Amino acid sequence: MKTVRKIGTILCLLLTGWFLSPVLVGMLHIGMVYPAVGFLSVATVLWFWETVKSFSLRHKAVLISGCVLVAVAVAAVLVPLGLMTHAAWQTPPDHATVVVMGCEVLGDRPSVMLQDRCSAAVAYLKQHPHSNCVATGGLGEGATITEARAIYNYLVANGIEAHRIALEERSTNTCENMTFAANVIQQKGWNPHVAIVSDSFHQWRSAYFAQQNGLIPAAANCTTRPTMIPGYWAREVIAVYKTLILGY
Repeated sequence: MKTVRKIGTILCLLLTGWFLSPVLVGMLHIGMVYPAVGFLSVATVLWFWETVKSFSLRHKAVLISGCVLVAVAVAAVLVPLGLMTHAAWQTPPDHATVVVMGCEVLGDRPSVMLQDRCSAAVAYLKQHPHSNCVATGGLGEGATITEARAIYNYLVANGIEAHRIALEERSTNTCENMTFAANVIQQKGWNPHVAIVSDSFHQWRSAYFAQQNGLIPAAANCTTRPTMIPGYWAREVIAVYKTLILGY
């Protein structure tokens, strides 16, 4: 059992490091912090298990209560993760209307995450030459052009015809991205089946708002950098609850 505890401790520490690794490039958000704290706590309990076993009954009651809370928290995380995974598996039909979800722009250039989304959009649009595209996203802090314009510039520079792309340049969040994109699609009479181009963790909320606006969503997932995967999935869990509770 000591060997099992050592392996468990090492695994938890590795997972802690994985969640916190984006700190090395200056990134820190809640999705990195709360899982890291959880895994580090489990690692500590495993490492000091012999001491934990010697606790008094009062201390053990506190420990058991803590374990119950952890179990509830894990269940609360797994439910939205299941929803998010299911949404990410929904493959779009041929010639769906592409909706590229906006993301950070640095000056006049798309961030790494937005470049990955644009790259996925280019791939789908080249495979489906009769599909049109809505580029979404307003003007963010530190940007000199809108997210939609940055997407447009990338697509055109990579061989997508300008007449196939409509810009939605007012939105500031996922709800507005999809609400305003739906207005564009309806006004132009484009296919209401939409291929949502975004990271896989973002597909459930995007699809939720698409359905709220009369669209039929499916996922056109882009690549997510490995170091960003755990933290963004964990942060999105909180965003899913916000959407379910507050509706946006």
